[in-house]
Amino acid sequence: MRKNYTIKLLLIIALINALSIDRSIGQAFMPFAQSNYAGVSGLLLQPASIVDSRYKYDMTLFGAETSFNNNFVSIKRSAIFKRMTWDEIDFVDDYITRNLDGNDKTIYAGGSVIFPSFMINLGKNSALGFTSRVRSIYNIDNISEDFAQLAWEGFDYEPLLYKTLENANFSLQANNWLEFGFSYAGVILNKDKHFLKGGVTLKFLQGAASGYVFVRDLTYRLDSPDTLSLFQSKVNYGISNTFDEDGIPKISGISDPGFGIDLGLVYEYRPDIDEFKYNMDGREGLLRDDKEKYLFRVGISLLDFGHIRYNKGYYSQDFVADVRDWNINGMELNTIQDFNDTLRNRFNFTDNTSESYKMGLPTALSLQVDYNIGSGFYVNFMPYFALRKGTNMVAKTHYFTSYSLTPRYDYKWFGLAVPLFVDQFSRFNAGLAVRLGPIWVGSNTILRNSIAKESYGVDAYAMVKIPIFKKGPRDRDNDAVSDKLDHCPDIPGTWALMGCPDTDGDGITDAEDECPYDKGPAELKGCPDRDGDGIPDKDDLCPDHPGLPMYSGCPDSDGDGIVDHLDECPDQAGLPEFNGCPDRDGDGIPDRLDQCPDIPGKPEFNGCPFADSDKDGVPDDEDECPTIPGPASMKGCPDTDGDGISDKHDLCPTIPGVAENYGCPAIEKKEQEIIDRSFSALEFESGKSVIKAVSYPSLNELASLMIQKPMWKVQLSGHTDNTGNPVKNMELSKNRTQAVKDYLIKQGVDEFRIKTEWFGQEKPVADNKTPAGRQKNRRVEMEIFFE
Repeated sequence: MRKNYTIKLLLIIALINALSIDRSIGQAFMPFAQSNYAGVSGLLLQPASIVDSRYKYDMTLFGAETSFNNNFVSIKRSAIFKRMTWDEIDFVDDYITRNLDGNDKTIYAGGSVIFPSFMINLGKNSALGFTSRVRSIYNIDNISEDFAQLAWEGFDYEPLLYKTLENANFSLQANNWLEFGFSYAGVILNKDKHFLKGGVTLKFLQGAASGYVFVRDLTYRLDSPDTLSLFQSKVNYGISNTFDEDGIPKISGISDPGFGIDLGLVYEYRPDIDEFKYNMDGREGLLRDDKEKYLFRVGISLLDFGHIRYNKGYYSQDFVADVRDWNINGMELNTIQDFNDTLRNRFNFTDNTSESYKMGLPTALSLQVDYNIGSGFYVNFMPYFALRKGTNMVAKTHYFTSYSLTPRYDYKWFGLAVPLFVDQFSRFNAGLAVRLGPIWVGSNTILRNSIAKESYGVDAYAMVKIPIFKKGPRDRDNDAVSDKLDHCPDIPGTWALMGCPDTDGDGITDAEDECPYDKGPAELKGCPDRDGDGIPDKDDLCPDHPGLPMYSGCPDSDGDGIVDHLDECPDQAGLPEFNGCPDRDGDGIPDRLDQCPDIPGKPEFNGCPFADSDKDGVPDDEDECPTIPGPASMKGCPDTDGDGISDKHDLCPTIPGVAENYGCPAIEKKEQEIIDRSFSALEFESGKSVIKAVSYPSLNELASLMIQKPMWKVQLSGHTDNTGNPVKNMELSKNRTQAVKDYLIKQGVDEFRIKTEWFGQEKPVADNKTPAGRQKNRRVEMEIFFE
């Protein structure tokens, strides 16, 4: 039958050419939407993707995708790659295979065209996006295998004639609409290693054409190729009024506005976030906008939640199909009007009529898990769940549930992805997607179809983009000052000096610094001035001593016109001929060499008019003390105690005295008598150092006199005769001297005023041969002295 051949041909054309067909947004464009360089295309999968994007601005000029998928018929690979086979008479029998596994059959088709869409960043933490596209989706679900066989073979297929057949939940859905999306995404959390962003897309929907047929319990029988019976089969049927009578969508026909929404969240784990931080233009801890920072990323998105309301056309309403032996031979259904009129005349429409219906969008839930392998390589795992596949809602379109694993390489102007996924039919597919500059092309089935013996689906997609990437920090000299603001872009510098170097750190750029390696003030053009005299060290001959400009920075402390380092007398104003030293007496001998600086003299006398070694003004030939200064009245000798007796002749030079006592204090006659009496009356026990009591009165007088004369000191000298052992005599003289000292101290004389010495038998004053002589030699002499 010709009708039979037409059905087959239509299925083959749809399978091979796949015009205006989409597998699902969850799979078409999938590698691009997952890419880190997705830009505005990321909104197809995740509305949060546009914030923290690698783009400053991204625009899709045009995009399109097409695919077909089913689980009933397949085409052999040899037919796809050998064009001549299409002309073979037995093409269908030789190259088309049916899947007769006893399960219900499903056909999915759709299509979309993307018109100019864009995204733009609003600072670092938010972004806006706009998308525009036309979308088409066609679903035929729950086709029993018997129904599929009849559709393929025709109603003359004998194995199914004369049998009452059933088909549960048969559904045919179609929707074509325009969609305008307005997206906003923002950063929710950006703290150390953790990053969270969210996004929303509000969709304005304008339906172009749609329709649906749903039969929960279809029961039918063919008693001949032209005789059909239907048994109490309730049919939900609606078609929009946007078609003309021939079934072509009207250009002016549109539905009421519809609305939809996409929601999404993305979390990124960034364990090495510090590696992406940098300092620039005085700001610290900035993040690289041009780099991906995550180790892994997890996103979740709810897509296409919403519906479009259509007005019904051509009396399309729900009805109950209950007819016996309906002769369908010769029935012509050339227009939708013919089809609807036939239904209305043949079947009873329900009383519950509605002038409109809501066509649900293909709502889906997507989970995206992305792992950063490193060096531009990533792998993505994405479960994609089609939510509107049940039978509770009769007017809706849907996608397939799938699980994909996509390794990819992402770079700014180039990307390569290999999507691998398993769909709801448990079939494996493999594709290839390439980004090459602004041109993006790909197919999710091309790899499998290239190697598999047969194919149940085919797809392709492409985009043309205008990307403007975010730029990384431009800093040629790596000095943390951007090239845009860097006045010395090829030489490392500091932010304070707008990128110009300041080697010595004095706040003056090297280009303006006359001493770039030595820190100095601005008023001296960056040169140091260690002595603070206002003359830079490089021009200062005396950089460590404050000086005057006229002397190149050297000082002239005495103001004599001779700088200090050349002045032999820097603290005394002098004459150039004497190297800056003065000559007060004008005798031609500088004061520093003049022993008589205030009296003109002769060089041979060191500036004095005569020889005066001690410079006391007394000529050496008249000076009794030529090496010790003294007054002329003392013949050039000093008189330390001022008693009129020169030290030379003064036995007590530090104690004023009288000439009669050789410069020592005078001792009165009575005082001398006490001294003499103490000496003459001093007696000891024989051979001992014990003073006899007879000596006490005279010693007491001496002690009393010493106390009255605090300037006096007494010298005690002990002696013995030569009788006995000399050693014992020495010891005896010592002990007797010490006995006298102890007695005087006991009487109140200070110990420091008493000096002692002893000589034993060594210094006799008389002949030891006679008793009288030995008597005189046994003595302790007492002599007053002054110090």
